[in-house]
Amino acid sequence: MEKKMIRAASETYKTNSATIRIDEEGILCVHIHENAEVDEKEVQACFNIYRQLGCEEDKVLELIFGSNDFTLTKEGSDLAAKHGKDFFIACALITTNLAVRLVFNFYTKIQPPDIPFRMFKSEAEARAWLNEFRSDTPPKKSLKKNFLF
Repeated sequence: MEKKMIRAASETYKTNSATIRIDEEGILCVHIHENAEVDEKEVQACFNIYRQLGCEEDKVLELIFGSNDFTLTKEGSDLAAKHGKDFFIACALITTNLAVRLVFNFYTKIQPPDIPFRMFKSEAEARAWLNEFRSDTPPKKSLKKNFLF
């Protein structure tokens, strides 16, 4: 089956906590800044950029590059979990930080997302998993339901 480009590459946008752009493969890339606190206001700022990029009309794959140290507040997590389905087909988080992984596993157990989400240690693995969602048939592996933005 032919892979399709979801959206053309975009310029780069910045919030207090993240740098955001759609890359050449049509994947929305969110780079979380070191020591960022991602609260409800920051999640809303990201959503506003996603709207500008047209992600509400044409949902995208999201790839989050988690810094070594950042915080997601409960309010930020709740807002992201509630509205992520409005923007994304699937979401992958790349992080090697054990504390970050534990926190996100905890949040997603409490409030499971409505879209597929997985954490990865490498960008190559995350992109391979996301690209499975470009075809009409879902990935063969069972999907772990977790979510960030």
